[in-house]
Amino acid sequence: MFAYGVYQFGAFLAQRFSPPTARKAAAAVGRLSCSFQQRNRRHLYRNLEIAFGEELGPRELRRLRSRIYANFGVFVCDFLRLPKLTRANVRDIFTESSLEHVRRLGELSKSGRPAISLTGHVGHWELGAAAVGLHGYPLHILADAHPSPSVTRFFDARREEKGLKVIPVTSFHRCLRLMRENGLVAIVGDRPTTGQGVEATYFGRPTLVPDGHATLARRLRVPLYPTFCLLQSDGRYEFTVQDPIVPRVTDDEQADVRDTVDRCLRVIEDAVRNHPEQWYVFRPVWDHVESARQDRLALREERRRAMLERREAKREATEARRSADQTRRRVRRERRR
Repeated sequence: MFAYGVYQFGAFLAQRFSPPTARKAAAAVGRLSCSFQQRNRRHLYRNLEIAFGEELGPRELRRLRSRIYANFGVFVCDFLRLPKLTRANVRDIFTESSLEHVRRLGELSKSGRPAISLTGHVGHWELGAAAVGLHGYPLHILADAHPSPSVTRFFDARREEKGLKVIPVTSFHRCLRLMRENGLVAIVGDRPTTGQGVEATYFGRPTLVPDGHATLARRLRVPLYPTFCLLQSDGRYEFTVQDPIVPRVTDDEQADVRDTVDRCLRVIEDAVRNHPEQWYVFRPVWDHVESARQDRLALREERRRAMLERREAKREATEARRSADQTRRRVRRERRR
């Protein structure tokens, strides 16, 4: 409930002040939070060191980290201000060319052909999706849940009021049904949230990345459209939809999926290289491969225990029903006597 209260209060302040004032305050809060979030700060620095350590020294990496925290504060502020976003003021938030790309993605959603909008943890993908939904184009987004259910509902309510349909990551199978119904689904494809995926090379080093988007695209023969929403120097966002990535289809499905994952990852990597100050990765990107394996094993063990508990509960319920039936029969016999 504490996190929910913080977001509620933040939304109140973000909508009460003018956008420039709210953004300045949010950037300051972002930089300040860098001082308190010791673990996240360490993870982010380690990620930046692996990705850009050959180009930037320790001092430059720390400056870049501070800019990322400041920009992330602005991203959160703009998300909390979503109720203020309307078709009348959308040009104050997005560049003119962005609206053309919004229409391009929207036409895909209305074309009657399934497609996947692919992005990564760079820029403000939430705001870009909101712009698409705001213009009346049907779009489903695959979103991870917050540890607090109240915060998850708070986030989802803001998304849905802009016309977006939210699919929890734990319900990924729903994407398959939507794609078969010729729907458009937006997926973040650079960081696994369930501990499952495939190993791929990212910034020259192996890591674990999700493969659901690649598997979905290959099986249904649908293209993936790399989509990014990046903050510009004038304070507006540039929303872009790049040329589609068409999945390879051969007799080797596993190799096809890896090929598609690699091509998607190269596009996301290019976006990060061009805008490293908007790459918000506060969890380990590379150092968690072995940890992810352990998470998968733990998840399997948890599912096995849950299955055994369900069986035990079912057995106890069956025994309780049998006992109740025996009691009723005994009562009937006694009454007859």
